[in-house]
Amino acid sequence: MIALRPDFALPEHRAGEPRPWGVRGPALWGPVLANGFALLVALVATATLWPLYGLFRLRYARPPVLARWSQVWRYLVQTWTVCPGPPGLSVAQRVWLSEQIVWKVALFPVGGLAWLVDEVLDGRALDAVHIERPIFEISAGRSGSTQLARYLEADPALVAPSLLQFSFPYRWLWRLVGATLGRVLSRERVTALFERALPAEFRERHEGDPFRTDTYDAALYLNHLNPLGLYLGGEFGAEAFSTSTPTPQWEEDFVRLLQRTGQKLLLDAPGRRLFVKGHFLAAADALERQFPDAQFLTMIRRPEARFQSAINYLRANPIDMALGPVPWSWLTAATLRCEIAYCHRERAWFGVGRPNRCVVRFDDYVRDLQGTMERVYRECIGTEMPPHVPRTHPPRRRHTYLLDRSLPDLGVDPAELRAELVDYEAWCAAEPKIPRP
Repeated sequence: MIALRPDFALPEHRAGEPRPWGVRGPALWGPVLANGFALLVALVATATLWPLYGLFRLRYARPPVLARWSQVWRYLVQTWTVCPGPPGLSVAQRVWLSEQIVWKVALFPVGGLAWLVDEVLDGRALDAVHIERPIFEISAGRSGSTQLARYLEADPALVAPSLLQFSFPYRWLWRLVGATLGRVLSRERVTALFERALPAEFRERHEGDPFRTDTYDAALYLNHLNPLGLYLGGEFGAEAFSTSTPTPQWEEDFVRLLQRTGQKLLLDAPGRRLFVKGHFLAAADALERQFPDAQFLTMIRRPEARFQSAINYLRANPIDMALGPVPWSWLTAATLRCEIAYCHRERAWFGVGRPNRCVVRFDDYVRDLQGTMERVYRECIGTEMPPHVPRTHPPRRRHTYLLDRSLPDLGVDPAELRAELVDYEAWCAAEPKIPRP
């Protein structure tokens, strides 16, 4: 495993970069106290819901949208034991993180009951929905997988969960909002509000649209505690953000969440095939067991450019607007560990040449969109490419990113990285030979 240069300084801000958001120094105590008071009110208010939630739990399984108690405990312990050295955490930051963790607990009965309402109203109908031949696009982050997913989700034969739908996976809520706010707020208005809430340096790296499909991993991350793990040290952050190491969270909670969300979509769109995109390689074996007729698709891209993009993308990600961006050193260390492990597992899982696993090279996708999409449809979806799929990529505006530190700027030796992933580099360069079904 490669390591950061031990003598390398990573300043949190350099000239020309956007100023990091967040509250600095003792000023954070103001938001901490206000947040603590709101948390106390929430704990009191939701206390009345625990008995009702407990009664429903006697009949129904634990909602997968809730973090596990073991995760809550581990994150609280790490919050107060993570090393105090640079970049470190101040007492105010530790209290703030503890409050964010307890907020999840305070809202357990709210999220749990929101999930269980669907089970009460539609449980039998959902159980009767059989997900046939789903398509899972499981690619590493910053590989070009989102644009590929956008081409596929436009296919009328497929149905994919939108960002809003998997962020709030409650069918009753979809119907309620559609019949109320959906009549007042246009799609364009909601999208504009969504974009304005994100920092400019994040928007230029990710074309967010709440009404289109996106990385489904967020369905788990937004409801569990994983994003906060990046603030708890490089090693802990790597574990928290790993999408390649199978754990009960991935193989049980995630799979149940994906299956139920898919059934909710198909209940309203019968006869279509479920399509889900993300980086959830950790759940691939479990998904293959759950859906033996599933097709799996990946986009592989040379890791050097992808790693650099991933680190800068996560730095620009507004995980916590009070704490500000994750420190560069922790973020770089966590991303390296995550992504190197992902590359090794991705090559082992997709490189076996099974008929249900289709591999697309990023270079081919950029150079020959039509040929690549014809192959995806032929080998992964099993049909001819429909006319709606573009034959060439739309022109993209080239610009200098507001935030774009290179790997050497981050204390990473590109040559050492290439040596660590020499087999993966060769895999990206060679034409994969995938037997047709």
